[in-house]
Amino acid sequence: MPRIGFVPLDDRPCTKDFPGRIARIAKTKVKLPPTHALGHFLTPGQPKLIKEWLLKVAPDLDYLIISIDMLTYGGLIGSRTPRVAKAEAFEHLTILKQLKEINPRIKIFAWNVLMRISITVHDNLTAQYWEQMNRYSVLLAQAQEDTLAEKDRELLMSLQNEIPTSVQDTYFRARERNHEVNQHAIELVKARIIDTLIICQEDAHPIGPHKLEQKRLLETIDVADLNHRIFLHPGADESGLNLLARAFCDYYQQKPSIELKFYPDQARQSIPIFEDIPLGDSVISQSLASGLKINGSDAVLWGAVYGPSETAQGLEVWQRKADQPLSETILENLWGATSDHAKRGILPILFDVRTPNGSDPTLLRFLQGKDSSLLASYAGWNTAGNTIGTALAHGIIYALAREGGTLDEFAQQEFMIERILDDYAYQKIVRDELGELISQNPHWGTRHQLNPEAWNLLNTLVQERLQSWADDYLEKYNLPPVVVQASLPWPRIFEVKVQVQSQKELKV
Repeated sequence: MPRIGFVPLDDRPCTKDFPGRIARIAKTKVKLPPTHALGHFLTPGQPKLIKEWLLKVAPDLDYLIISIDMLTYGGLIGSRTPRVAKAEAFEHLTILKQLKEINPRIKIFAWNVLMRISITVHDNLTAQYWEQMNRYSVLLAQAQEDTLAEKDRELLMSLQNEIPTSVQDTYFRARERNHEVNQHAIELVKARIIDTLIICQEDAHPIGPHKLEQKRLLETIDVADLNHRIFLHPGADESGLNLLARAFCDYYQQKPSIELKFYPDQARQSIPIFEDIPLGDSVISQSLASGLKINGSDAVLWGAVYGPSETAQGLEVWQRKADQPLSETILENLWGATSDHAKRGILPILFDVRTPNGSDPTLLRFLQGKDSSLLASYAGWNTAGNTIGTALAHGIIYALAREGGTLDEFAQQEFMIERILDDYAYQKIVRDELGELISQNPHWGTRHQLNPEAWNLLNTLVQERLQSWADDYLEKYNLPPVVVQASLPWPRIFEVKVQVQSQKELKV
């Protein structure tokens, strides 16, 4: 089995727990740093402790998958402030060269986030600044490129005056430093210290300061002929999973092929909310980064991309109304093709990216009564990039494990169930209930940051609601009963931690 070390982006389940939950499908364990070294919520991780851990485990690793944001700034939220100076960030990165010297065999797969176009939200005031900075970043970029419409000049000036100088300064100083760290990471690829690098574009817009940064980075990548080792596309949390799948492909010396189909057809060219390139380009880039070939005649995987019909447009794209439900005919065609490929031995992956922040309810209601066990993987959480990377890694590792005789059927089934409970039951049903309760009990805090009493109360409710939902609905997806463990990992309601155990497994 591959010996893999994994330094996550932070301690949220999607970055810390998913790698292990997916790797166990292939009966493989992933080594993680001590939890206390990763920080928690608004408290950044500790690069010093991360480096001490790396020096201990590196001699025994085949692969190191590492978040540069955690190594340099203490995680994603830490990356959005200039607390860590550029020189200190560069110093932290020198550990990677040391690891290569300690273990010349180790392959280092790294990812780093290209900063979003706004700030971190942790209360109602920062939520207001988040919206204002989203608008301001887009308008400012248009002004710098001399494409700002005359009607928007007054709004730009108004936002510049309304947003506190300290907020703007923090944002742009962090942005400038992060860009230089991304440039330095490319140099580490040139030097063959980093073997593969993903630069992932966090929450963005088709226009903004990130586009100029991307242009400069891509020019450097092209000149150095590194397109086969450096990938730039929308995402953040899932990029470690892309690299996990790549490590498995490399270990088993396999380069599986995936065939892609978009539902509806125009989804291929649509730009999803929070992203800046067409969906088709994003899926292809993540597939290549994960170690796949695209649309080969010997396809092992088939990807059904259930996406938006239209491109996100306008200054406030995050407020865009959801697309109208797709016709029953399109859904029937999607499932018919899924069943057909499964019968032919081509493993289906279902990418549910029609709407952000959770599964599409129309699709999940349609899937009731269908045999979900036909799917190699499914995901439908948060941004399109997050969903794509999660479903790809799950599907790839399932395929390799099945082919290599290392498949853990319980682990495969459990992660599939966890995706439905998290992406649909929590994100589209239970989270709305929690939000309503918070609005009725303002003394609890806000949905962005709960006080300890509310956090405990809502943890109890989340556990009850998700166990109840599993008991009532899993059989409708031809999935077995499970024991659910669910909680809010941070004192907010944006994400949930869900792990299940099959009742059949408990009896073994």
